[in-house]
Amino acid sequence: MYDVTLIAFAVLMATLVSASVQDGRSREVSDAHWLVICIIGVAVMLIAVSEHVTPERIMVCIGAAMIAANILHDREWPAYREILFNAATLIMFIIPAVMAYDDPFVRDSLAIPLSYVIFLVMFFTGAIKGGADAKCLISVAILFPVYPIMFGYPLIGVPGYPVTLIMSFPLAVLLHASLFSISAMLFVIVRNLIRGDTKMPNMLIGYRMDRSDADHSHVWPMTDCHGSDAADEKIWVTPKIPFIIPITAAVIFVTFIGNIIFLI
Repeated sequence: MYDVTLIAFAVLMATLVSASVQDGRSREVSDAHWLVICIIGVAVMLIAVSEHVTPERIMVCIGAAMIAANILHDREWPAYREILFNAATLIMFIIPAVMAYDDPFVRDSLAIPLSYVIFLVMFFTGAIKGGADAKCLISVAILFPVYPIMFGYPLIGVPGYPVTLIMSFPLAVLLHASLFSISAMLFVIVRNLIRGDTKMPNMLIGYRMDRSDADHSHVWPMTDCHGSDAADEKIWVTPKIPFIIPITAAVIFVTFIGNIIFLI
């Protein structure tokens, strides 16, 4: 199984690096990246199922494929159709969970719908800003609902179930990616201190730049460009962080170092 895991991880990293380059340059990422990850993820699941085929395992694979189709297919559906489709998708995991909970394959795969729901909620509430970021995390969940174990890695031990469901690999990736993003903002704070830009709370989440430059940069304005601050030559902005990059770093960190939560 090492060979399958290693190949899947290599494809994941190659795809994430490509996506990171696109995200860093334009803040836009092609869905082709998530298509590749999802196809490999469903293929890996089918390989595992082929060793012992059961109706419950087949349903789980179908559910994963439905999630992949949902995030990759752009459409304009009425709300009731979206609800019905997502309900049918979740049923593909709920029935196997009830009927074959003792099956490790079924049990481990529950991290896929759990991550799917969490990431969707975070996206629609604004906790995850970009659609590409949410699609990336959901794709990672399909490929690696459990922690990849390869050649003695990660260094931090992975506990057993149900801890790995509550803090699954995709959720650990999101946690560490968020920490990396927050750490990057420390450089912004230091730069603001050096420049004497100490307005609170602006200095904690952004920096000042020329208004003319802001129009052509990957930033969001933090001040009213049409109100009292309209005459200011410099305005406060917060950077549009290409979140795929910290996600990629987090995948590497969690795979080889491990989930720092497990040290507690």
